[in-house]
Amino acid sequence: MNRNILNLLETPLVQGNLAQVNFYFEEIIGSDTGWQLAITELRRKEDDLSDQSKFFCWRVVEHFVKTRYTQMAMRDQEINDEINFLSDTRFLLMRNFLLQWLNDMSISAKEESSFLRNKAAQVFSLVFIVDFPRRWQSFLVDFLQTLKLGPKAVDFYLRVLKAIDSEVVDREIPHSKEEADRNTLIKDTIRETCINDLVNSWYQICVLYEMSDSKLVSECLDVIGAYISWIDISLIANERFVTLFIRFMKDQHLREPDCDCLCEVVAKGMDSSAKVKLIESLYSLLHGAGVFLIDNEEDSDYLCKLGKLINTMGVQLAVSWTRHGIYGLENKLPIMDPLENKLPIISTFFGNRDDNVSASVLECINEYIIILKQKYLLSSVDRQNLESLISINFEKMKYDRSYNFENDGDEEAQFLEFRIQLKKLYVNIASLDKNLILSRTQQLVTSTWENRQTCEFQDAELALTCLYELGEPAEVRAMVIIAATYGGSALEDMVRTMVKFGVTGGISPICDMHHVVQLQFFEVVVRYDKLFLREPYSNYIPDLMLAFLGVLNGSNYEDKQERTESHLPREARSRVCYLLSQFVRAVKACLSVIPSDLYHELSLSEFCFLAHKLREEFLDINSSLRLSTDVRYIYEATTTFIINGSLDHRIQIVMMDFLLNHDMDAFKTVLDQVQREAEPDIVALDKVAAHSVNAFTWCSEAFSNRLEMRVVGPECETPHSALFVQALEIFVKFAEIPTVLPEFQRALRRYCHRLAFCLDKDILQFMPAISKTLLRSRDATSLSENWFLINQMTSKFKEDIIPFLKVEFQPMIRATVAALPNLVGGQEIQLQRSYFSFIAAVCENHLVEVLSSQDTNFMQPIIQGATELNDPMAQKDCYSILKKLVELWGNNGPPDFDEFLYNQIVPACFKGPLRETFDLSDAQTVVALNEASACLKLIYDQRGEEAVTFLQSQYLPRLDFRSNYFRPMPAPKILEFCQALRMEAKLFKQFLKAFFLEGKG
Repeated sequence: MNRNILNLLETPLVQGNLAQVNFYFEEIIGSDTGWQLAITELRRKEDDLSDQSKFFCWRVVEHFVKTRYTQMAMRDQEINDEINFLSDTRFLLMRNFLLQWLNDMSISAKEESSFLRNKAAQVFSLVFIVDFPRRWQSFLVDFLQTLKLGPKAVDFYLRVLKAIDSEVVDREIPHSKEEADRNTLIKDTIRETCINDLVNSWYQICVLYEMSDSKLVSECLDVIGAYISWIDISLIANERFVTLFIRFMKDQHLREPDCDCLCEVVAKGMDSSAKVKLIESLYSLLHGAGVFLIDNEEDSDYLCKLGKLINTMGVQLAVSWTRHGIYGLENKLPIMDPLENKLPIISTFFGNRDDNVSASVLECINEYIIILKQKYLLSSVDRQNLESLISINFEKMKYDRSYNFENDGDEEAQFLEFRIQLKKLYVNIASLDKNLILSRTQQLVTSTWENRQTCEFQDAELALTCLYELGEPAEVRAMVIIAATYGGSALEDMVRTMVKFGVTGGISPICDMHHVVQLQFFEVVVRYDKLFLREPYSNYIPDLMLAFLGVLNGSNYEDKQERTESHLPREARSRVCYLLSQFVRAVKACLSVIPSDLYHELSLSEFCFLAHKLREEFLDINSSLRLSTDVRYIYEATTTFIINGSLDHRIQIVMMDFLLNHDMDAFKTVLDQVQREAEPDIVALDKVAAHSVNAFTWCSEAFSNRLEMRVVGPECETPHSALFVQALEIFVKFAEIPTVLPEFQRALRRYCHRLAFCLDKDILQFMPAISKTLLRSRDATSLSENWFLINQMTSKFKEDIIPFLKVEFQPMIRATVAALPNLVGGQEIQLQRSYFSFIAAVCENHLVEVLSSQDTNFMQPIIQGATELNDPMAQKDCYSILKKLVELWGNNGPPDFDEFLYNQIVPACFKGPLRETFDLSDAQTVVALNEASACLKLIYDQRGEEAVTFLQSQYLPRLDFRSNYFRPMPAPKILEFCQALRMEAKLFKQFLKAFFLEGKG
C-alpha cells in the first residue's frame, strides 16, 4: 500500500490531505487486489503502523467482505451447493489471515486499541455470516481453541460473539427475507453443533477470571444476556450458572452487569408457568442472599440496575397474568400472589431518594395498576398497596430543595420528565379508584392549605398539582360537570378550600407565594372554572380577579436583584396572562357579582394598568414575540371584563377609551412623523403603528357578534362600535401616505377581518381606501392575504359588495398577474389558490355581475391554472370555477362568452389531463379530472349538439393525441368520444379517464 498516504493519517488531516486519503480509499477498494494489500500490512510483524493506518486497512478489508467476498460466496452456492469450497483461494487466504492475525494479536506484548479490536471483530462477524456453516463450519470451534492464548484472545472472542449477535439476532436491524433465512440457518446450526461448547466456555471464563479480570467477566455476562433469547434456557438457568450469578451480586465490580444479564434471563420468552417458576426460584435465591436488603447510601447506578431487575420480574409476572386471561380468574391467582409479594420491595425502590432508582420500577407499578383494573373488586391488600403507592408518589412529585428555578439544567429537565411519568401514575390510580384518590388528595389539599403560613412552598405546589391532575380521568371530569350544576362533591370542597385560603377577603395570600405555586393555583382555577358559575362560588370571582392582577402587576423584570420568589418569570407570566384571559371569558356571565366601586377599581387601576405596562414592554426594541401574545391576552381580557360587568354603558365607553387612548395617541404620532420627517425610522414606527391597530383588533375579540358591539345604554346613545369606526377612519388615512409599512398593513388586514364580523356592512364604506392601502405591498404573501380578506367580504356581504368589486377588481387582478411571473414554488401556489378561492366565492354567491363587467383577462390565470399547474388541488379548483361559469353563462352569458367557451374552456379540459405531469394514478389528480369531466358534461347539457358538432368537426381532429397507435385522432375515436359525451355523468367520467390514459400512451 502507499505508505505516503498512510503516513498522512498519523497527523491531523487538513482539507487537502483528507481529499487525498479519500481518493486513495476509493481507488484501493475498487481494485481486485486492494484487500490483499491491506491484509499484508496488517500481518506485518514490524509494529510500524499507526492505529489510524491499521483502521484504514481494516476498513478496506471490511468493504471487500461486504461486497465482493459476499457476492463470490453467493455465486458459488448458486452454481453447485456441493462444490468443494476449500478450493477457493480467496476463502483460504481470508481464513488464514484472520486466524494468523488473531494468534499474533493474542500473544503480542502490545495491546491493540479498543476501537481497532471492535473493527476487527466486526470483520470477523461479517466473514462468519458469509462462510458459516457451509465453508467454515469450524469457525466457532477454531475460536474456542484460541482461548488458551490468554486474556487478549478471550476478550476478542467475546467481542466477536457480540458482533455476531448484532448481525444475526438484533431485532432493531431490519433484514431482508434472504438475510432472515440465513440468520435462522446460522442459529439452528449453532444450536445443533456447538452451543454446549460455547456455554461451557462462558462458564469457564467467568470462573477463571472472576478474581483477576472483572472486565472480562462483565463482557461474558453481556454475551450471555445477548444469546439467552434464542438458546435453551436450561443451559443457563441451572445450578452452576445461578450459583455464579448469586455470587457476582456481592461483587461491586460484577453486580451491575450481573443484573443486566439476569434481566435478559427473566425476560426470555417461555411458557407462563415456566416463567413464574423461574422468577420465583431466582427471586427466592436473591432474597435469601440478602441482595434486596438495600439502603439509601448504596451506589445509585447499582440500585438502578437492581431496580430494573425487580421491575423486569414484576412486568413478566404481569404479562404472564394477562396471558392466562383465557383460563379465567382462578387460574390467574397463582400468578397474582408472587407479584403482590414483591410489591414491598418494589415500593422500597420506588421510594428511594434517587429519582433514577424510582423510575426503574415505574413500568412494573403501572402494569400492576392495569391488572387491578381488570379485577371485579379490590381486596383490602390491594387498597393497602395503593395507599402505599399514593403516599410515595406524593413524596416523589414534590420539587426538591435543590431545584434551580432560575436556571434549569440537565437535572431539572430530568426531574420534570420523571414528574410527567409520576403524574400519569397518579391519573392511572384515579381511574382505578377515584374515591381513594379523592380522599387522599382531599387530605393533602386540606392539611396543606389550612396551614399555608407554615408549610413549605413545595408542599403547596404538590397539593395544587394533584388537584389539577384530578381533572384528567373521564370519571372525575364528569364529577366537575355535576358539581358545577348541582354542587356537593369532594372535588368541589377541595377547590373551595384552595380558593378560601388562597384569596381571602381581597388580601390574596397567593400573591406572596412562590411563583410555581401561583402558576399552579391559576391552572387549577381555570381547569375548574365551571364551578364558579353558580353561588356561592361565584362570590369568589372578585378575589380571584384581584389575585390574577396582583400577581401579574407585581412581576418586575427591570432589576433581577430586586426579584423575589413570588415574582413570575417571563414564561410563567405568559401562561398566567393566557389563564386570566380564559378565566374572564369563562365567568363573564357572572361578573355582575362584583360591586360597582370594585369593578371600577379593577378596570382602571388593575386591568388597564397591566395592559399599558405590557404595551410599553412590548414596544421596547428588544421585546420578544412571546410578549406580543401576552399583550393580546390582556387586552382581550380587559375588554371582556369591562363590557360584561356591572358598569353602566357610559362608563364602559370611558373605560374603553382610556384603555385604547395610549394606542391611538401613539398611532397619531407615527402618522405625524411619517408625514413630517424626511427619513423616519420606518422599522420602529411600523412596530408602533401595527401594535396600535392590533390593540383595537384584540379588544374587538370581546364582542361575539354585531349586535353586541352596537349595544347602547339608557344614559348613552353611543355604541361601542363608534370607537372602532373612529379608529378605522384614522387608520385609513395611511392610504394617502406613499411609505409602505408592512407590519401595519398586516395588522390592518386582521382588523378588517374582525370588523367585518362585528360591524357588518358599516365597514364597506372604508373598503376602497383600505384596498388602496393594502395594494401598496405587492409581495405574494400580502396579495394572498388581500384576496383572502376580499373573499371573506364577498361571502359575507354578497350583493352589497358588488359596487366595491366592480371598481377594485381590476387593480387587484393587475397586481396579481404582474406578481405571478416573479414567484416560485410555494409563493406562487399560495397566491394562485387565494385568487381561485375568490373567484369561486363570487360564483358560489351568484355575483357574476362583477365578472361580466370585467375584461376576460380575469379568466387567464384560471385557464393557466387548469392547464399548466402541477398542483392537482389548484387544478381541481380551476375546473370547478369553469364548470360554475358554464352553469351560470352557458345559455345566457356575456356576448363574448360563447367564443371563450369554445376557444378556452373546452381546450382546457383536454390540455390539462394530457400533460405528462398530470398523474392519473394519484388520487388528488383523479379528483381534478372528475371536475374536468363534469365541466365537459355540463357544456353538452347546456349547448347540446352544438357542442358535439364543435368537438367532432373542429377540435378533436386537431387534438395532439399522444398515442402509440394513432396521431392525429382517427374518426372512429372521435365518434366514440362524442357518443360517450351523451352518456350519464358517471359513465362518462369512467370513459374520460380511460380516454386520457390511452391518449398519453
